[in-house]
Amino acid sequence: MSATLEAIGLSRRFGGLLAVSDVSLMLRVGQLHAVIGPNGAGKSTLVNLLAGELPPTEGAIRLNNADITAFSAAQRAHAGIGRTFQRTNVMLAMTVLENARLAAQAALVPNRSLLRRAATTTAPIAAAQAALRRVGLDGVGDQAARTLSHGQQRALEIAIALAGQPTVLLLDEPLAGMGAEDGAPIAALMRDLAREHAVLLVEHDMDVVFTVADIVTVMVDGRVLAHGTPAEIRASAAVRDAYLGHEVP
Repeated sequence: MSATLEAIGLSRRFGGLLAVSDVSLMLRVGQLHAVIGPNGAGKSTLVNLLAGELPPTEGAIRLNNADITAFSAAQRAHAGIGRTFQRTNVMLAMTVLENARLAAQAALVPNRSLLRRAATTTAPIAAAQAALRRVGLDGVGDQAARTLSHGQQRALEIAIALAGQPTVLLLDEPLAGMGAEDGAPIAALMRDLAREHAVLLVEHDMDVVFTVADIVTVMVDGRVLAHGTPAEIRASAAVRDAYLGHEVP
């Protein structure tokens, strides 16, 4: 497995608050890398740094050995990084297909011709349809996104990320608000997506994390506390202490 996305000594300050401090990690195609930690650990800030939503105060980010630290979020999307958000980022009034098509349009056709209608450009539509098939939503493309269940909307968010044909997927709490029954198909999808992508998963559901992850990084107070296989993290006394006595499965 070759390295795909690498964070090297990333730090981010907000005034006097050091939200992320000297974090290094490597994402590889074929591997699902989970980041866990208590609230306020810096997990979502880390995702925003990797996605280009925030610039780092210190450190570097490399994609396929190229320095992308100065890239914007749009440039990173074009380079092959897709992401989802903690809160639903679906345009509810649009159809399911339109949601995915707009994401594909933004990532695949950055300099579209003014003489061609974006909605009829072939490549984004094909990419959107493929993404919907990948997450099991190909049968509801003509429905308004608001008609989907919560679980289906979460699947649509992953399809939106996939529509840009990324090699790296940054999934920020994709199971938020879902019960075990609704979350099981999404967990299985994430595990399957890791075959062809480098996947970073931020998630609070430890049962899911230890089921689907290949590598786990534990963050506390913006720093990396532990890094290892699920078995190694499960056995760590330091991780148990960081969760304030909550038992790690």
